Parts: sequence; C-alpha cells; structure tokens
Amino acid sequence: MTQTVTIKLKLYKPTHEKQKMYQLMTDRVTAFANKYISLEKKDRPKTSKQAKQYSEPLPSAVLTQAIRDIKAKKDPKHFKRLWCNFNNQNFKVEKEDDNWKVSFPTLKKRIGVPIETSKRQNDFLEKLINGEVKQGTAMLVKRRGRWYIHLSFEICIEEKPKEKEKIMGIDLGLIDVLVAEAEGQTLFFSGSRLAYIRRHFKSLRSRLMKAKAYKKLKELGNKEHRIATDTNHKISREVIEFAKEQGVTKIRMEDLTGARWEMKQRKKQKQDSGRSLQSWPFYQLQEFIEYKATLTGIEVEYVNKDNTSMICSVCGHKFTSRPKGRMFECPSCGSIRHIDANAARNIAEAISGIAS
Repeated sequence: MTQTVTIKLKLYKPTHEKQKMYQLMTDRVTAFANKYISLEKKDRPKTSKQAKQYSEPLPSAVLTQAIRDIKAKKDPKHFKRLWCNFNNQNFKVEKEDDNWKVSFPTLKKRIGVPIETSKRQNDFLEKLINGEVKQGTAMLVKRRGRWYIHLSFEICIEEKPKEKEKIMGIDLGLIDVLVAEAEGQTLFFSGSRLAYIRRHFKSLRSRLMKAKAYKKLKELGNKEHRIATDTNHKISREVIEFAKEQGVTKIRMEDLTGARWEMKQRKKQKQDSGRSLQSWPFYQLQEFIEYKATLTGIEVEYVNKDNTSMICSVCGHKFTSRPKGRMFECPSCGSIRHIDANAARNIAEAISGIAS
C-alpha cells in the first residue's frame, strides 16, 4: 500500500531576477494551457516539440509536464493559473553538508536553489536521498509573494498482519475541540485557548477595518491561518501517538459533509466568534489525522453523525434531545460519562452506520 505525501519547501532568498523568471515561466505555462484547451482535440499537441508552436519559449520538460497536468483536469474551461511542474527525472534534491538545495530547468539553464526546511521535512528528504521513498512531481508555486516547491512522495506502507481490531472514535466539538476514545481510554483537547485565539483575531480585524488598514488586515488573516494550521498539526500528532500507545488499528471520525455545519445555534453562540460552528478548520484537522494515521498503518473510516450525542454508549438508551451539561448520565443504566467521550465511543461503534 502506498501513501502520497506533499511537503512545502520554501526557496531561500531567491534573487529578484530569479523571481521574475519564475513568474514569467508561470505566465507562459498558463498562456499555453489556455491555448491548448482552445484547440480542437484532434489538433492538440502531444509532445513538447509539437507544443512549442503554441507557446513562448519554455523548457521541454515543463511543456511535457504541462500537457499531462492539463489532461488530468476534467474538461477545463479556463486556467487562471497553471504552475510549472517537474517530474522526478527533471527535478533533483541534493544535500551539501547540512544544507539542502533543489535544481530544476528554467528559461536560461538548470539552476540549483537553496531551500528552508523543518525537522519533519528533513526526515522526508533524508528518506528520499536514501531511496526509502519514491519522488513524485515538484510544483513551483507562489504564495503571498514568496516562492515554494510543493514536492510529493510515494511512501510504501507495510500492511500489518491481521490482529484483534481495536477502534478509536473521535468526536470534534467547540468546548472540547477533540475527544478521542479507545475502549475506555480518553484523550481531550480543550477548546478554550482556540476560542480565545478566534475572539482575539476578530477584535483585531474589527479595529483594522475601522482604520481601513487593509494591508495589515491581510497579514493578520495569514497569521491566523498559520496558527490554526500549526495547532491542527500538533493535535493530529498527539492523536496518532495516543492511538499507537493504545494499540489502535482503526480510527473512526464523523462525516462532516453538509448537515453538521447547518445545525441550529442560539443567537448568542453565533455571535461568539470563539464558539461558532465555523470557529475552527475541522476538515483540515481530519485530513491531518487521516494522512498521519495512514503513514503508521492505521485505517481511517468516516461514520454518520446521527444520534452519537443522544445515545448511551453503555446500554443504548436514546434521549429525545441532547442532554445538557458536560456529563452524560443515563437514566436507564445509571452510567455517567463525559458527553463527548460518550459520543466518541458511539462514533467508534458506528451506531449510525458507515458514511457512504
């Protein structure tokens, strides 16, 4: 079994001339892509040699990969932007002492560019150099005025021999952002700090809007996004470590498609940016948990969310409405559990079925 992982590598202080060249390459690839889809299918070029008559000068490797990327899109009408992409034969990763650099073809020649890396990224790059992972494509991308390489890998995951299944359920919420439950063992992540972060940034946005400080407002949004992403990475890492410690073989999470975000909230809750249903990127958190679980050989399933907070996970007694407070006390069997831990156990048992 293979898992595809993509890491984002920041180019280290590229010169103004190089940045202009990267932008020019991007513009030319985008213009070629729009010219390509405007042609009749029978007239569309199949090779870089044929493509050159429809494009301003570009490296053959870039044109060839552009054709593949365009074909991979489902009936595109227009490309606002198509980034330069390089396959594993044209993009190289090298290490000099303790520093990393990448090289790829450009308008002038093949160039080597130093990159900034984190410890996690270093681990992937070391595996690449040692042949432990297979390199995929590398995309040259501009984000917020800075240039990055999005480098993908294919990692072989050894399938573990069948053993007794142990399932962990994960409930996502607002007061407790995440509660994981594995056969009586629980892991809690309080939402109080995250609620504070949301309220804090909402207050700052309001003041900047009144001051018409739009540049600062954009920077603030970027900073908030980075904090949210970093926090989700930290939570997901701890969740997977907990799962490994408990011997979990499968993780089940709620299917968040549609209805969850259409739940009715009281006016007071909606007005509180720290507790509104849109207060945290839960989809992203689930994505992080899923790909990290796959890397460790833990299976992930999504289940229907119906009734997970209204049924006793011990005896199956069903409430007519969600119990108030943070503790779930069952009038039928007398069991007392934290309400989110109770929901997480119901998610683990998929009481409402596996999501389609």
